[in-house]
Amino acid sequence: MNQLTRFGIAGALCALSATVFGAPANQDFESGLAGWTVLGNVGTTGPTTVASYVPPGKTVFPYQSLMARLVSNDGQDHGAASGNYNPPAMAAAPDYLLDRFFGLADGTLASSYEAFNGSGIKQTFSGLAGEVVQQRWNFFSTDDPDPVFLSNDTAFVVISGPGISNPVPILLMDSLGAGASATSGWGNFLYTLPATGDYTIGFGVVNGGDNYYYDAELFLDDFRGVPEPGSLALLGLALAGLGSSMRRMKSAGR
Repeated sequence: MNQLTRFGIAGALCALSATVFGAPANQDFESGLAGWTVLGNVGTTGPTTVASYVPPGKTVFPYQSLMARLVSNDGQDHGAASGNYNPPAMAAAPDYLLDRFFGLADGTLASSYEAFNGSGIKQTFSGLAGEVVQQRWNFFSTDDPDPVFLSNDTAFVVISGPGISNPVPILLMDSLGAGASATSGWGNFLYTLPATGDYTIGFGVVNGGDNYYYDAELFLDDFRGVPEPGSLALLGLALAGLGSSMRRMKSAGR
């Protein structure tokens, strides 16, 4: 490998490093929930089977050892043991705890998703204009959705910070989209930061139209910055140079 190629690769890697410097901490949850703020029924887990309306349920696996797990029942008993079918209204009047947790106007989640209760996770981080952040997510609809009675659990993301004048929940998936007792499978959420500064990104899952029955679950894993297209091109050029150099060395019999 000649000196020019070595410098090219080093420069490309430095550019990639610079692109992701502001990404949130503990992006893959291998350190548990360190660095994250949570509300409701949130934890970390290894491979786990999700019970659903149609047995026997489904098993979800993390990308490494752990992943975040959010359950829409906000950690409260919903009548199975105590007969109490009125847990705290975390996403409805009079408390609006989830709305305020995500920095939304009171009643936003109730009006958007018929939400009554749920759970959330968020983190504040420093980002650069043009930086792309991503989150792998997996939504489990354990309920039997009903479009007539609005029984439709929902997973969403909220981003606030410079260049975002009016934060709103962004739909990831709901029970009607995933299907009864079904999973979305792992998907990627991508977002390009509009300006440089401090951002807060949060993920939530809520019960829609009911506060008991079966609860939806949202799994998160491998949250990290994504190289910008220009940085990827730079790395590609460096690797192309390396390939060319190796071919020349092979042709010379080295």
